[in-house]
Amino acid sequence: MQSWIHVIDWRATVRPDAPALIDDRGSRYTYRELWDALELRAGGWSELGVGAGDVVAVMAKNSADFLVHALALMRVGAVPAFINWRMSPSELTGLFELLEPVAVAADAEFVPSVEKAGGVPGATVVIGGGDVPDGWTGGGALSAPPPPRPPLTGEEVMALLHTSGTTGRPKGIPLRHNALVQALSAFALEIGDQVAGSRHLQIMPLFHLAGFGQALQTFLTAGTLYVHTVFEPPAVVDAIERDRIEFFTAGPSLIDMLVAEVRRRETAPELGSIREIAYGSAPITPSSLEAALEVLGCRFRQIYGNSECQSMVSLLAPEDHRPDHPHLGSAGRIVYGWEVRVVDAAGAEVPAGTPGELLIRGETLLRGYWRDPEATREAFTADGYYRTGDVVRLTPDRYLYVLDRAKDMIISGGENVYPAEVEAALSGHPGVREAAVIGVPHPRWGEAVHALIVPEPGAAVGPDEIVAWCRDRLAGFKCPKTVRFTDDLPRTTTGKVLKRELRRRHADAAGRKTLEEPAR
Repeated sequence: MQSWIHVIDWRATVRPDAPALIDDRGSRYTYRELWDALELRAGGWSELGVGAGDVVAVMAKNSADFLVHALALMRVGAVPAFINWRMSPSELTGLFELLEPVAVAADAEFVPSVEKAGGVPGATVVIGGGDVPDGWTGGGALSAPPPPRPPLTGEEVMALLHTSGTTGRPKGIPLRHNALVQALSAFALEIGDQVAGSRHLQIMPLFHLAGFGQALQTFLTAGTLYVHTVFEPPAVVDAIERDRIEFFTAGPSLIDMLVAEVRRRETAPELGSIREIAYGSAPITPSSLEAALEVLGCRFRQIYGNSECQSMVSLLAPEDHRPDHPHLGSAGRIVYGWEVRVVDAAGAEVPAGTPGELLIRGETLLRGYWRDPEATREAFTADGYYRTGDVVRLTPDRYLYVLDRAKDMIISGGENVYPAEVEAALSGHPGVREAAVIGVPHPRWGEAVHALIVPEPGAAVGPDEIVAWCRDRLAGFKCPKTVRFTDDLPRTTTGKVLKRELRRRHADAAGRKTLEEPAR
């Protein structure tokens, strides 16, 4: 049996008194206490009518409670669906229509969003503390003898993540027990020194695979997980020093913020406990790496992959993390377990070093999108390769370079933003004739959303109005940070907007400081 319930049961049996889970809200669990808590919560969910195969939406910030309830739902055979809590009510409505949850577990602060989205047909439970509104049940009250354990196998769906396609249509990504056991076991072996008692800091959102995967890997290796509700640089630096943190995962922009926080302090904190920082979403720049090596003094390891892979596809090893390394800008080398092809538009393999689309095939790959056979067919080739949509080149010595993101996706502060979704929202404004969205460099978030607007003739519309329009319809991280008005958009002979030309124009305009930025 390769389910994560079996993993937690195993750890509670062999290391019952070892500290497992601590959060910044005051919760503390040993492995035995963690097991006992999830068993009681599983009984409570069962009494609410939740059972095998049921989907339960989980919309909450990081907390020990998030993990306890997620594991409890798995324990009864249900499928927790992790929802990005930044979603607007209208976006939630679309997700609920796709996922069809029978119940929801949410932080108290997200209850209004859930209710505006139309709610769910069954139980509504507040987790993570806070006031419990009328009609909702407090998560702490879910306590009953656990039901018989269902036959959890490695192939069972353990949880659902979600993404949005370039058309804005959400897609559900099923995670399988054995895929994550295999992937995280391999990653632990690659790192080598994550052992029983190692101290891990959780700052990435648990609704992302990068965050949830780190939590599971901590439990797999019998470590202690310190969970922070949200990322705040001063609190993270304090925690590293106080709790002697050894491992955590971040993005390049978050690493830059931590370096800036340390340099800001008059008295340098003691950060010598850090062994390794894993990061993803983009390569680290030579200047950022040089500063991080000087200030943090630990190993760095870059991960390239996506939620559909349920694993890393390539790794840039610590020994490659030198400011002068010729492949620092790469995503590293392909890891064990993946077959890869780089192909042209016709599907033919290209020579080493030639750009093309990356196709991958491996055991941990998703079997298909949730209740979406059309998207599944589009995502796979006839011989089972997954179309990543990433334009890459693979060097003769097997370093992978990601040249362009899938369908012009923007990664801002670790969050995926699909330009077509933002463009659709912008196009609904009565004063907008056409809109195009690109990602532009940002010193804090890595990339920021930049909108180019062709206004309707005679329309009097400004940047602030455009941003406000988006904020009513989209999660905050998807909204444009800068807006520029233009007479037309460059296009190909077939009518497609030339995003590459827009990025070039932006670089020129930014140099002349001609952007119109909304007031803050």
